[in-house]
Amino acid sequence: MLPRYFSAVKNLSATSGSASADVVFTCPASHVAVIKTIKISNGASSTKKYSIQWYEAATTTYHTIADETSLAANTNDSYLEGGGCFALKAGDKIVAFEESGSDFHVVISGELYYQQA
Repeated sequence: MLPRYFSAVKNLSATSGSASADVVFTCPASHVAVIKTIKISNGASSTKKYSIQWYEAATTTYHTIADETSLAANTNDSYLEGGGCFALKAGDKIVAFEESGSDFHVVISGELYYQQA
């Protein structure tokens, strides 16, 4: 089956992780999501920190992708460029949070594959 391409965006406001973090993307039921790119930008006028986590629904566990990563003002970071990817099962999530304020913007893109039961 051919993939369906998607993008998800979120302006962060959460300042703590796990269940309190902002949900950027949730893999829908009956699908597998292949995350190809995660981009994050800091719109603040100073260096700030952000964190990104992957929630694995099957084990109810949060896994760290980026932990308190410093990012200079008005710059951005990229993850998974150059061929890497994350495969998420139905119910898995990508969540993120920042140290303070509402200055970070996250964009995720990838492919969705339908999985018959």
